[in-house]
Amino acid sequence: MSYEVVERGPAVQASMGLASASGARPVIDDPDRELVVRWQGGDDSAFEVLVERHQRRVFRLLMRMMGTREEAEDVSQETFLSLHRHGKRFRAEARFSTFVYRVAANAALNRRRSLGRARTRSNRFAVTQAAGDNLPYAPRDPEDATLGNELSQKVRDALQDLQPSLRMPVVLYDIEGLAYGEIAEILGVAEGTIKSRIHRARKALREQLQSSLGKSGEGHTF
Repeated sequence: MSYEVVERGPAVQASMGLASASGARPVIDDPDRELVVRWQGGDDSAFEVLVERHQRRVFRLLMRMMGTREEAEDVSQETFLSLHRHGKRFRAEARFSTFVYRVAANAALNRRRSLGRARTRSNRFAVTQAAGDNLPYAPRDPEDATLGNELSQKVRDALQDLQPSLRMPVVLYDIEGLAYGEIAEILGVAEGTIKSRIHRARKALREQLQSSLGKSGEGHTF
């Protein structure tokens, strides 16, 4: 499988923090920097540590994008294989975690496109708890707690009904806690586009929840 993120051409590579002819941007603060330098210097054990550091968050993201453990595991493996193959071209122009998210996000979007929309609702997020994930719905205050369990599965189902271009930003922002700017960098679009997509995703989720739960879904936002 080709990886849109790392194989699409110099413009995308430059935006990811890969080497570019235009020259390096200022090096930023990155908790992974020392490990990346060691790995790029030939220390494969440093790459293993990077994988251990990021694999849980990558898998969690891919569970939300793909909907099943089997698909999430396959795409997670593809993500880290792609990182190992191309990551030594990474430059410290963005956080390494941003680079990892972008590779994972694009691997997921590529796989979703190849699968189409043939997935049935019966297998959507059926193993989310097995992945150690009791999100995406987290009650905003104690009064919300009584609806939390019911809404949790409803939101998982609603997420899978969103088109991937809307699902990815809202997952990265509302669940993973990333800032608009970082999501824009990960997905390679303008920050204003990210805000618009998150707004549209939240609106679609609210409408679906209110439709399935009635007034009990009102006031519970993404």
